[in-house]
Amino acid sequence: MKLIAIDLDGTLLNSDSKISEENANAIRKAQSLGVHVTIATGRAHADVKAICAEAGINTPVIGANGATTHDENSNRVESIPMDRNTAMSVLEWLDQNQFYYEVLTDRAIYSPNEGHQLMSIEIDRALSANPEESLDRLLRMAEKQYEQTGIVRIPSYRSIPQDAEIYNILSLSFDKQKLELGRARFRNNPEVTMVISADHNFEVEHPDASKGNALSKLAARLGISLEHTMAIGDSNNDVSMLTLAGTSVAMGNAHPDIQAIAKEVTLTNIENGVAYAIERKLAGLNLEPSLT
Repeated sequence: MKLIAIDLDGTLLNSDSKISEENANAIRKAQSLGVHVTIATGRAHADVKAICAEAGINTPVIGANGATTHDENSNRVESIPMDRNTAMSVLEWLDQNQFYYEVLTDRAIYSPNEGHQLMSIEIDRALSANPEESLDRLLRMAEKQYEQTGIVRIPSYRSIPQDAEIYNILSLSFDKQKLELGRARFRNNPEVTMVISADHNFEVEHPDASKGNALSKLAARLGISLEHTMAIGDSNNDVSMLTLAGTSVAMGNAHPDIQAIAKEVTLTNIENGVAYAIERKLAGLNLEPSLT
């Protein structure tokens, strides 16, 4: 094992959206033994660096689901921006259908001024339609979006600077029918790649942008065979790197479909599953086999 790619939300982050000391220690131990470690996430680079700095770790970052790659010194190594017209067409449809959205660019993460209001309305509707739904859970999901580093509120998507590179468009809805409408709209669109990173969202980006492609390129730059890489993740947007890596590890909290894709399964994110996987691999021990 010479290179480890680790997803962030639902994987490296615990229930408080932080990197535990156990996980941070395992990453530092791997690095001290000459193993390269990278974070591979849908989040923006700046947001990831802030989270990692708090935990005292420093790694390269595959961000925006593979649309950007930065080295450990925050130098951008590669970016795959969306076609501007395609991105504007996506945003126009989301705006017309009253979706909450965030646009990850090289300048900032842009979100409409009325985003909070849209989110509040959807939470109220979700609770009315399903009284068993947890208000706290929905609020935590909403707050996780608001707390990201680098969010800038704008009147409209038309206010995004003309020369900004658009890497990723995330949309979120607590209305199941509306959510599926959005996913269906972009699922088979050849002009974009659509991935799902959480129960209530979907994300679109350039067709060539994926965590798997970014991991493959990073490994090549480091002179490392994919056979000697390990990928750890929990969601649909991790599939591309889980299927490419020599060792694929699904989190214990991952959906059964994701666990079936991976070769091995570790503990959950609140049980420091990343640390468990790294420590056992460094010791030459196996994890639990996949569900297949």
